Amino acid sequence: MTRVRRLYRFIIFALIVVCLSCAPSATAGETKAQVPEGSWDGSIQTSAGDVNFGIELKPQGNGISAVLVNSTDRQPFSSATWDGAVLTLRLDYYDGTLTGQLVSPQRMEGEYSRQTSKGMVHIPVTLVPHQKRAPGKAWTGLTLAGDWLFVRPGAAGEDKLTLATFQQEASAAADGKVPVDGILEPVSGDTGLLHGSVYADTGGHTHFHLSRFDGIHVLALDGDFQPDGSLKGQLAGTTSSVPFTAQRSKDVASANPNAQAGSLTRVKDSRQPFRFGGVDLSAKAVDQDSAQFKDKAVIVDIFGTWCPNCHDEAPILDQLYRKYHSQGLEIVGLAYEYMDDNARNLRQIGIYRAKYGLTFPILLAGTTAEGQIEKTLPQLVNFGAYPTTIFLDRDGRVHAIHAGFAGPSTGDKYQEVQQRMDRLTREILGR
Repeated sequence: MTRVRRLYRFIIFALIVVCLSCAPSATAGETKAQVPEGSWDGSIQTSAGDVNFGIELKPQGNGISAVLVNSTDRQPFSSATWDGAVLTLRLDYYDGTLTGQLVSPQRMEGEYSRQTSKGMVHIPVTLVPHQKRAPGKAWTGLTLAGDWLFVRPGAAGEDKLTLATFQQEASAAADGKVPVDGILEPVSGDTGLLHGSVYADTGGHTHFHLSRFDGIHVLALDGDFQPDGSLKGQLAGTTSSVPFTAQRSKDVASANPNAQAGSLTRVKDSRQPFRFGGVDLSAKAVDQDSAQFKDKAVIVDIFGTWCPNCHDEAPILDQLYRKYHSQGLEIVGLAYEYMDDNARNLRQIGIYRAKYGLTFPILLAGTTAEGQIEKTLPQLVNFGAYPTTIFLDRDGRVHAIHAGFAGPSTGDKYQEVQQRMDRLTREILGR
C-alpha cells in the first residue's frame, strides 16, 4: 500500500506541474490581452440624461495614444498609460485626469477628476467598447436643424437668451434615432460641438438629447418638441440643471453673440489710460508702465487656462502678434486661475503657452474668486466673459472691448470674430 500511495502522489504532482506549465502567464499574457485599444464609448450621468463621448486608443511605440471625441471634434489627451489594470488619460492643460479600470472585457469604470474653483471634483465615468450603429430608413419626422433662440431663467428674474444652431441627418439609424450635432452660443463663447439624436418615443412624441464632455464642459441638453413647434427641456451638468424653452430664430443677427460682444463690457472713463498688471513666468512683476508697452498699441487678453473658449482664441491672438508685432503691436495675457497657488498657476500657464507656441507675454493676474476682477481691474464695468479682449491705442486708452470668443464650431461666426479682431488691431495701430 505504501508503494502504491507513493506512486499515486507522484502522478498527482506530475499532473499539477504539467497543468501549471501549460497555463498562460498570469501577468504578461493577461496584461497584453487586456490592453484596451480601439474605440470606446464613454458616459457620465446627469439629471438630464447621460453625457456621451468617445475615446480612441491606438498603439504608439511601446505605449498608447488617446483622443477624446465629440462627433467630428477630436481632442488629443496629453498622455495615456496602461498598467495592466488601470487606464490613465491626462489633459494637462486642464489639469484633469480620466481613469478607467477594466472590470470585464466589455466594461471599464472610473472617474474624471480635476481642480475647480470649489475644490477637486470627481466625476464617475463608464467606458464600453464602441458599437457601430446600423443604418435605418429615411426620417420623416420633426427636425431640430436650423437656428433657435433658447430662453433660460437668469438672475433677478431676467431671462438669458442664447442662440443655438443644429444640423440633423436625413436618415435614422436602425434603432430609430437620427444623428444631430449642434452648438449653444451665449455671448461668453460657444459650448463647442454637442452631439446626440432626435427620435420618437413610444408615445409618439419627438424627443432630442445632445451632450458634450471636453474636460471642462459636462453638458446634457434634453427635451421635447411641443405641439406649437417650440422646444422645452433641461440643460444639465453634473451638479445643476436649468429649464429652457426655445423658438425658431427668425432674426439670427439679434442673437448673434458676435454682435453683442462689443457692448457687454466697457470702462468707466475711456479718456483714462487702462491699467493692468501681474507676474510673468519668472515671477517678475509687470504692468502697463513697463518699457515693452511704451508707445505701443496693446491687446490685453483676460483669460484662464481652464477656459475652452480661451484655448480657441489663443492661436488667433498669436497670429495677430506675429503679423503686427513689427508694426508696434504688443499683446499681454492676464490669467485668472481657480486657485490661490502661484506655483501651480504658473505651471498651468506654462503648459498653456507651450501648447500653442505663444510668443507674447502672459501674466498671472489673480483668481476667479468673486471680486477679483473688480479689485485688479477696477476700471471695467460689467465684466462677464472669459475671454475678454481689450484693444488699447498707443496712448494706452481703450479703443474697443470684445467679450467672449466664438470658436471653430460656430463656422461663419468664427471667421467673423477673426476679421473683427484683425480690423480692431489695425485701428489701434493707426492703419
